[in-house]
Amino acid sequence: MLTKLQKEQLVKELKEQMDQSKVVVMANFHGLTIGDMSDLKKEIREAGGRMQVIKKTLVNIALKERGIDFDTRKFAGPLVFIFGPEETAIPRKIWGFSRKNENLKVEGGILLCLPAGRQDEIVAKSDIEALAKLPSKEELLGKIVSTIQEPVSGFVNVLAGPVRSFVQVMKAIAEK
Repeated sequence: MLTKLQKEQLVKELKEQMDQSKVVVMANFHGLTIGDMSDLKKEIREAGGRMQVIKKTLVNIALKERGIDFDTRKFAGPLVFIFGPEETAIPRKIWGFSRKNENLKVEGGILLCLPAGRQDEIVAKSDIEALAKLPSKEELLGKIVSTIQEPVSGFVNVLAGPVRSFVQVMKAIAEK
C-alpha cells in the first residue's frame, strides 16, 4: 500500500512524464504474459517511449492538474500507459503489437500539446489506429525533399540534353 507522500510523488513524476511527451496511449493488458510485457516494453523503449502501469486514480489526478477532464476509470481492467516523444512512433508500435497479440487492447489516448495556448486532446481507439498508419516525421520530410528535388533534377536533365547529344555526336565522329 502506497503512502500519501508516495502517491503525491508518483503524480508529480507522471505530470513530468506528460510534459516531456507528445502522446499517451492507454491499453488494457489483461492476459499478457510477462514475456509479452517484456517484448512490448522493449519495442516501446526502441521507439523512444516509456511504458508504465499506474493506478487509474493517480492518472486521473495528474490529468486533472494538467487541465484535462477525463476519467480513466471508465475503462475496465488494468491499463498500461505508454508515453511517446513523437505522435506516430508509439501508436505504430502499440497497434502493431496489438495485432500480433490479441490480449493487448488499445483503449484510447491523449495527444499532449507542447506549445502553450493549445489544449490537450483525448483521442479514441480509432484515432490511435489512424496515427499508427501515418508516416513518421522523417518519412514526411523525405517525401518533401524528393518532391522539391524532382523538378530541379528534371530541369538539369533538360539543360544537359543538348550537351549530351553534342558529346554523343562527337564520339560517333571520333569512332569513324
